[in-house]
Amino acid sequence: MIYKNEEFKITDEIIDIGYMAEDVDVVDVKDQELTIKKASPERTIQIFLSYPDFEDFKEEIIFFDDFINDSKVEINTYLFFNKKIELPKLKKLIPVFDANNEFGEMYGTKIVSGSMENKLTKALFIIGKDGAIYHIDIPQDLEKPLDIERVRVELNKVYQSYTGVGCHG
Repeated sequence: MIYKNEEFKITDEIIDIGYMAEDVDVVDVKDQELTIKKASPERTIQIFLSYPDFEDFKEEIIFFDDFINDSKVEINTYLFFNKKIELPKLKKLIPVFDANNEFGEMYGTKIVSGSMENKLTKALFIIGKDGAIYHIDIPQDLEKPLDIERVRVELNKVYQSYTGVGCHG
């Protein structure tokens, strides 16, 4: 992987599409411990979004916050960083901090070499109402923005794919 001409590696373990998401213990902006469940209690779609820091990715994060804010359906969108940092007020993104390294290790987003070691790489996971992972985007070059049109398409697929009824209806 690369960012500003510096190569780096991430954890070998990467969760894959089709698998169940993992519950993750994090800390919120008020220093409260929080468990993010693989399937949200409200049965909403979830997005797990991570970045190495806020400042270098501010425009992209704010753009994504606006994108989620404009969504017609409720999507719980968690914004992960490896440690607590100061952030501006966001419209819909829910900032959380991977204080126990659970997210970075379980989802394969922890950077393990270079000047950003122990931070989280840029990554996006779309998790369906049932807790299954439907889409993953982990760009090899962090200077390239996430593909919002692809995210839009994948969110529509996830929204239409789960009715909550099950196979024996």
